[in-house]
This record gives sequence, C-alpha cells and structure tokens, in this order.
Amino acid sequence: MNKERLTYFDIARGAAMVLVLIGHLQGKILEYSPYIVYFCIWIFSFHMPFFFIISGMLSKHRNDREKDLKSLIVKRFKGIMIPYYLFSAVYLVIVLYALFVSKTILPGTFFVSIWHVIGLYGMNVLWFLPAMFLGEILFLYIIKRAEKRVSIIIMTVLTVFAYILNVALQGISFDTAFAERVHELCITLLRPVFAASFIAIGYYGYDLIDRMINSGNKKKDTAVSLALSQICLIIDILCIVISMKFLHYDNIGDFRSLVQHNILIYYICGITGSLWLIFFSRALSLGRYKFRVLTYYGINSLVFMAVHNNSTVLSAALNAAMYVNQFITRARGYVCYFIVIAIMLLYTTLMVILIDRFFPFMAGKKRITVRKSA
Repeated sequence: MNKERLTYFDIARGAAMVLVLIGHLQGKILEYSPYIVYFCIWIFSFHMPFFFIISGMLSKHRNDREKDLKSLIVKRFKGIMIPYYLFSAVYLVIVLYALFVSKTILPGTFFVSIWHVIGLYGMNVLWFLPAMFLGEILFLYIIKRAEKRVSIIIMTVLTVFAYILNVALQGISFDTAFAERVHELCITLLRPVFAASFIAIGYYGYDLIDRMINSGNKKKDTAVSLALSQICLIIDILCIVISMKFLHYDNIGDFRSLVQHNILIYYICGITGSLWLIFFSRALSLGRYKFRVLTYYGINSLVFMAVHNNSTVLSAALNAAMYVNQFITRARGYVCYFIVIAIMLLYTTLMVILIDRFFPFMAGKKRITVRKSA
C-alpha cells in the first residue's frame, strides 16, 4: 500500500470521528430529536471496533511483525499512553474545579477519577487509549511468538475465554464502592483482549481488502468500493434490526462497559460497519474532491477523541439551538441537531488546531521547528 492508498484510511478515521461526536450527543438533546436515537445506535454498532480494525491494517502495512517488540512498545507508549496521562491530567483539573469552585461534585468523585486514571479504566472517552495500547501490544507479542495459524488460534481462544469471563461478571452484583472498583479493574483487563481480536481481524484481512479495492483502475476500484460498502451497510443494519426487533435488545452493545448482548451480532456489526466506512472512504478518495477536513480529523484523531465530548460546550450548543428553534417551527428536531453538531464540530476543530499547533506533545508528537537560513 503506497502513500496514496493511505489517504482513504485518514478519510475513514476522520469520518469515524465525526460519527463518534454525533453518537455522543446524548441526553437532553434526545428529548428534542428522539428519532435520531436509531442513528446513534447504528454508529455505536461499529465505531469503536473500527479504530481497532484500522490499527490492525496499519500494523500490517508497517510490517510491525518484523520489527523489534521493545522498540514498538516504546513507540506506542509515547504515541498513546503519554497523551493518555496528559489529557487525564487536564480532565482531573476540570474535576478539581467542579469540586472546589463550582462545588457540583463530592470529594469521592475526585478519588474515583484518580483511580480511573491510575487503574487505566480511563476517565470519560480516554478509556480507549489504554485499551488500544494494551490490545496492540498483546497482539504484537502473539504474532511475533507464533506463526499465522497458531496466532489465530491463540487469539480465538483468548477472545472466547474473555467473553466467558465477561458473561460471568455480568451475573455478579457489584453493590459496594469497592466492588465497583474491582469490576472496573476486570473490565480494564478484558478490554485489550477484545481490542486485540479486532486488531487481528484488520491485520489478517488487510491483504484481501487491499486486493479487492486497489487494482490500479480508478473506475473499477470506485465501483467495487461502493458496491462492497453498500453490501456491508445492509448487513450491519439487518443485524441491528434482528438484535432490536427479534432479540429485544435496546442496542448492539457498548465497548467501554463491555456490554455484548449477542456476541455474534456484536462482531458482525463491528466488522461490517467498519468495512462499510473503509470501502466508502476508498471510493471518496478516488474522486475529484480531497476531503481535506476529514483527512485532517483522521490524522489528529487522538486529539479529536480526547476533546470532542465537552458537556459545557454541548449545553451551550443546545441552548443556542433552542433559541434558533423559536423562529423555525418546522422540522425543529432536525434544525436543533444540525446546529448542535455544527457548534460541537467548530469547538472540536478549534481545539484540535490549537493543540496541533501549540501543544503537539499532548498528542505524542514533536514540535516541528523551521530553521532559518543564514
């Protein structure tokens, strides 16, 4: 895969980040736009598995299996865990503000937040970073110690074992503060196994996917990519309908809390939804438009993920939407949702630009200095 082919990965990650932002617009806004609940359920059916699958595909592209494991761990730690601790520190400052200034939380909340950081459970959306780091290291360790067939067997056994443990945990009542912390620790240890399983899917499926949509003929690749994206989208939606209509679940599941109602549907949705976005992004990358904004979001997806879910900005955006809706009485829900999304995207974009320009170390990047010639 050459540099041109990598472009659609960035477009896909950027589009995924926009979908993540939309999916996280929960709570009060659903009172004004209740019909978008199903759209959010569709987003949640694949948005987190997508990032793990993309990670596996990129790992295959970089040929990580042939690289030194210690060097890979150090590189991943700098690129994932350092940002995790830095953004966690920012989150803790916000919690301290809520504790001592606005006085909207109890002291116990602050100590729980510290535990979430140290125990790698993660505050808010930051849970994703330790899961990605540990999942990548687990998978890389396995493929460097075993051949392809054996590594697939090992990953399958580990995933099944993790699923059995997760089901057992769901049957236990964690009704004390200490028990809740133990439960969170168990989830923290199980997440990387499920993350590694999706990373493995991306890693081993990379060559097949690459051959299907990268023949060198733009018209053919565009047509094939669009056709495959539609097939995957249909399968994903059908599985959601089966889960909600016939199995009577409210959604497909949640990666953060490891809620997996039906493990087969959970994985089918995660895979097909991810492939839909990958194939569709490939088709977009072959067109005349460059989608630079989505590409920029994709390149800076870590920062986007860390800053997009701001409840204060969301509340202000919702108030702005309600003000506008006083003058637009038709299609109120649609207008409300559009305004909130636009404001949240504007805020997130500004934060990404600010951090990328002045605080790149927050994302594990080095500041680029331009030397002036004498």
